[in-house]
Amino acid sequence: MRVIVLGDEDTVNVFRLIGFEGYVVDPKSLVPRIKEFVSMDDVAAVLVASNVSGEAGQEFINLRTRIRRPLILEIPALRGGEGKEVNYMALLRSVLGI
Repeated sequence: MRVIVLGDEDTVNVFRLIGFEGYVVDPKSLVPRIKEFVSMDDVAAVLVASNVSGEAGQEFINLRTRIRRPLILEIPALRGGEGKEVNYMALLRSVLGI
Protein backbone atom coordinates (compact mmCIF):
# COMPACT_ATOMS: atom_id res chain seq x y z
CA MET A 1 0.00 0.00 0.00
CA ARG A 2 1.18 3.49 -0.85
CA VAL A 3 0.96 6.70 1.13
CA ILE A 4 0.97 9.85 -1.00
CA VAL A 5 2.00 13.30 0.23
CA LEU A 6 0.64 16.39 -1.53
CA GLY A 7 1.72 19.92 -0.68
CA ASP A 8 4.29 22.63 -1.00
CA GLU A 9 7.82 21.87 -2.15
CA ASP A 10 9.45 21.94 1.31
CA THR A 11 6.92 19.61 2.93
CA VAL A 12 6.91 17.17 0.02
CA ASN A 13 10.72 17.03 -0.14
CA VAL A 14 11.03 16.19 3.56
CA PHE A 15 8.53 13.34 3.23
CA ARG A 16 10.33 12.10 0.11
CA LEU A 17 13.57 11.93 2.11
CA ILE A 18 11.95 9.55 4.58
CA GLY A 19 10.54 7.33 1.84
CA PHE A 20 7.07 8.62 1.00
CA GLU A 21 5.82 9.27 -2.50
CA GLY A 22 5.13 13.00 -2.85
CA TYR A 23 3.93 15.57 -5.35
CA VAL A 24 4.11 19.36 -5.26
CA VAL A 25 0.66 20.85 -5.87
CA ASP A 26 -0.99 24.24 -5.61
CA PRO A 27 -4.46 24.81 -4.10
CA LYS A 28 -6.16 24.85 -7.52
CA SER A 29 -4.78 21.47 -8.55
CA LEU A 30 -5.20 19.76 -5.15
CA VAL A 31 -8.71 18.31 -5.53
CA PRO A 32 -8.19 17.00 -9.09
CA ARG A 33 -4.90 15.43 -7.97
CA ILE A 34 -6.59 13.69 -5.01
CA LYS A 35 -9.31 12.39 -7.34
CA GLU A 36 -6.59 10.69 -9.42
CA PHE A 37 -5.53 8.65 -6.39
CA VAL A 38 -9.07 7.71 -5.31
CA SER A 39 -9.41 5.24 -8.16
CA MET A 40 -6.10 3.51 -7.36
CA ASP A 41 -6.49 0.36 -5.24
CA ASP A 42 -2.93 0.49 -3.88
CA VAL A 43 -3.21 3.97 -2.26
CA ALA A 44 -4.00 3.69 1.45
CA ALA A 45 -3.71 7.36 2.43
CA VAL A 46 -3.18 10.83 1.02
CA LEU A 47 -1.48 13.31 3.33
CA VAL A 48 -2.10 16.95 2.42
CA ALA A 49 -0.05 19.90 3.71
CA SER A 50 -2.23 22.34 5.66
CA ASN A 51 -1.05 25.44 3.78
CA VAL A 52 -2.31 23.96 0.50
CA SER A 53 -5.50 22.45 1.87
CA GLY A 54 -6.45 25.65 3.68
CA GLU A 55 -6.33 27.62 0.46
CA ALA A 56 -8.21 24.91 -1.48
CA GLY A 57 -11.35 25.74 0.50
CA GLN A 58 -14.68 24.01 0.82
CA GLU A 59 -14.18 21.73 -2.18
CA PHE A 60 -11.31 20.00 -0.34
CA ILE A 61 -13.33 19.72 2.88
CA ASN A 62 -16.27 18.17 1.02
CA LEU A 63 -14.03 15.69 -0.78
CA ARG A 64 -12.22 14.71 2.41
CA THR A 65 -15.42 13.93 4.29
CA ARG A 66 -17.14 12.18 1.36
CA ILE A 67 -14.37 9.77 0.38
CA ARG A 68 -13.78 6.71 2.58
CA ARG A 69 -10.78 5.31 0.77
CA PRO A 70 -8.03 6.36 0.58
CA LEU A 71 -7.86 8.08 3.93
CA ILE A 72 -7.25 11.81 3.38
CA LEU A 73 -5.42 13.52 6.24
CA GLU A 74 -4.33 17.12 6.64
CA ILE A 75 -0.81 17.45 8.03
CA PRO A 76 0.95 20.59 9.28
CA ALA A 77 3.07 22.21 6.59
CA LEU A 78 6.72 22.91 7.31
CA ARG A 79 6.36 26.54 6.24
CA GLY A 80 3.41 28.83 5.90
CA GLY A 81 1.21 26.80 8.21
CA GLU A 82 1.13 29.63 10.77
CA GLY A 83 0.74 27.10 13.57
CA LYS A 84 -2.66 25.93 12.36
CA GLU A 85 -3.93 23.23 14.68
CA VAL A 86 -5.08 19.99 13.09
CA ASN A 87 -7.61 17.97 15.08
CA TYR A 88 -6.82 14.44 13.92
CA MET A 89 -9.42 12.81 16.17
CA ALA A 90 -12.26 14.93 14.75
CA LEU A 91 -11.03 14.22 11.25
CA LEU A 92 -10.85 10.47 11.84
CA ARG A 93 -14.32 10.46 13.41
CA SER A 94 -15.67 12.32 10.38
CA VAL A 95 -14.01 9.94 7.93
CA LEU A 96 -15.08 6.85 9.86
CA GLY A 97 -18.62 8.14 10.40
CA ILE A 98 -18.44 7.91 14.19
